[in-house]
Amino acid sequence: MALAADLTGWWVGYAIGVPVVLVVAALLILIVLTVRRIAAVADDATGSLRRTRERTEVLWQVETTNRMAKEILDGAAEARRALGG
Repeated sequence: MALAADLTGWWVGYAIGVPVVLVVAALLILIVLTVRRIAAVADDATGSLRRTRERTEVLWQVETTNRMAKEILDGAAEARRALGG
């Protein structure tokens, strides 16, 4: 009987410990799955930003295009004046 009384604490510990470990394991699995989903969304967002940058990079050159067009127009106007027109 003394042996059974000594093991009661162990059984109570197991009865409490096993559910706690299972809950912690389940929470850890949920966290890992959530992190994977977040990583996938972050990869998609990074890809979208990269494509957006590539497609709009030309817009940064609009100022140069406008400046060159103005120079061409000014040159054409000066040529017209030089020809008497």
